[in-house]
Amino acid sequence: MASTASYKDQYNRIKRWYERFSAINQGRSHDVSSENYLDEIYSFFQNCYHLKDWIKNDSSVPAHIQQSVEAYINSNRSLQLCADICNSLKHLRLTSSRSGENPAFGRKHFAVSLGSDVPTTISLKYEVDTDSGTVDAFNLATDCMSAWDTFLQTNG
Repeated sequence: MASTASYKDQYNRIKRWYERFSAINQGRSHDVSSENYLDEIYSFFQNCYHLKDWIKNDSSVPAHIQQSVEAYINSNRSLQLCADICNSLKHLRLTSSRSGENPAFGRKHFAVSLGSDVPTTISLKYEVDTDSGTVDAFNLATDCMSAWDTFLQTNG
């Protein structure tokens, strides 16, 4: 049975994870445990980094593009940080760094909005601490999406 999956499936998946992250960042109905919001943020970074594996393993992608994706990640700070975050989540700790900046999730800022006429909403701002300073996790996610958009547009 031939597979019809392609890198586009993973790209569309990370766009959906990004939309969830955006809702958490902006404020969404508080209808699940707070750990679920963290899971969604972690899932964004894991799925975002693994787009490169889908590109490398998609037989419809030309070999030169498959071979160039690692170098592209290594040339983009946001994707390097994403790779390090993903690998630290996957393996409990980071053992080999692409960025050299040792990114780790830092402070979480929760904001809850209560009202009698509207549902309770929550927003979560998460920081990523790096050796060169603190980065807003959602801004990093936005930069990662932009970097992938550039790669995909540049490579057709």
